[in-house]
Amino acid sequence: MNFCVYDDCTWLYPDSPLAGPQAARLDAPRGGHAAFQLLVDKGGECRLTFDWKTPGGPPVSLYRLVPVGVNENTAPTLMTTTDYAACRDYVTRAAPFEVYDAMAPCAFSEAVPGRAFYLCAEPAHRQVPGLYSGELTIEREGERAVCPVECRVYAARVPAAGEGVFSMLNFFCYENIAAQHGAAEGSREWRRLMRRYIRAQLDMRCTHILLPSGRPLTEDGRLVGFDFSLAEEVGRIALEEGAPKLCGGHVAHWHEWTDPEYYPFWDQELPLSGEEGYFQLRMYFSQWARVINKNGWHKRMTQALADEPQVHNAVGYRMLAAVCRKFLPGVPILDAVETTNLGGGVDVWVPKLDTWEKHEQAFRRLQAAGEEMWFYTCAFPAGRAVNRSMDLPLTVSRGLLWLAAREQFSGYLHWGFNYYIGPDIWHSACCPHKGALLPAGDAHIVYPGPDGPWRSLRFEAQRGGAEDCELLRLLQRTDPGAVKALTKEVCASSTAYTADGGTLLAARRRLLEKLEGETAAC
Repeated sequence: MNFCVYDDCTWLYPDSPLAGPQAARLDAPRGGHAAFQLLVDKGGECRLTFDWKTPGGPPVSLYRLVPVGVNENTAPTLMTTTDYAACRDYVTRAAPFEVYDAMAPCAFSEAVPGRAFYLCAEPAHRQVPGLYSGELTIEREGERAVCPVECRVYAARVPAAGEGVFSMLNFFCYENIAAQHGAAEGSREWRRLMRRYIRAQLDMRCTHILLPSGRPLTEDGRLVGFDFSLAEEVGRIALEEGAPKLCGGHVAHWHEWTDPEYYPFWDQELPLSGEEGYFQLRMYFSQWARVINKNGWHKRMTQALADEPQVHNAVGYRMLAAVCRKFLPGVPILDAVETTNLGGGVDVWVPKLDTWEKHEQAFRRLQAAGEEMWFYTCAFPAGRAVNRSMDLPLTVSRGLLWLAAREQFSGYLHWGFNYYIGPDIWHSACCPHKGALLPAGDAHIVYPGPDGPWRSLRFEAQRGGAEDCELLRLLQRTDPGAVKALTKEVCASSTAYTADGGTLLAARRRLLEKLEGETAAC
């Protein structure tokens, strides 16, 4: 039997060569993780076992990697393209192709079909630092091979999500639990799956869980109130699972980019700047405030109002925020923004990365004044710009959070946790959107497994990036110059980043080494 090892920052494909090393070397902080991919020479059922030869090694989990089809490439400016010549300078390969992105959890010592696997070591916060040696044994059809594994656990500790300085929010599609799993809303199975999806968000180091918006109640065609029972149930589950923060669902949106008006999601013909608009907002927020207060959530809440306010509707956004603050005093407003002219309306600013770069001086002035500054990425701008796309280097999904440390952002937002709405997530990763296709994976970072969400390689990369960001921010306190140098190697801007997994992991190793002396006594 032949096999080889790939790092966890490099894409693995069904046609990847067996050209790598036959031993794994991992570097891990306490409270974080380190992983590698394993590729064997042919399919069939494998039985993998793992044993630490050094006593007290960290827990190790096993996943089978599942190939996913990328049907089109990321276009140079927006959405996708079938013209490889237009994108060959920044994509990994020409679509269509398959890439190992989905991760099916499995157990050691069980027969598992497939050629590609992912092994992850996760040292606890109290893990004794040091070098741990072990062996991964691979058995298939009477053949046997052994892969030596070394894991150096460093003294540096990654704070638990919510206890550090970095926050994260991924928007969640509640309807997809029914659409992708066939579980009726409110059923026992739905609740079980909901808990698993929330757990997955927290495992990825999300600190905020987006709740569903209140649902309108009508009598004889007249709005009489809102039903917040789903938001209340999800909020309770999230807090039971350990979520640090909750975020109230969006309330309104604009029709066109140049439209100065906002309209509530329950009535897209009602301008919120009018008298009736105020009374309906009053009804919404006063009832939502009662739910928050009844559950004692006030200190755990943030509130989203309207996604991507911009220069044309900045005044309307401030009006919307004023009504919210009247009924939810002290609850921070958090939104993705496209302008700097929202002072007093938004508390947690989340500019898209290219918007930040276009208006960097103005955003830095806000940041220096004490305003909280996150960032987000999405399908626009496309091209080389950092996003979690499956045809960009896997380093991008992790390295973009090194950029967060470089720019001292305190959080990251992405809209696509489980928003895929296409006919076949396994063979067409580009999600349909308004007559076009989103870049592969933009709408989702988990897959609908038979028993709940399956992680992806991009999920693991984003989780690793959040861990790295916490460590970089720790180093920033004592050696900001080192942070600038390390982050420049990995991701210096939205379009300047390394595509090499070895380069990223070497920078991470130096980060852990620099923190070693400072945290050894902790």
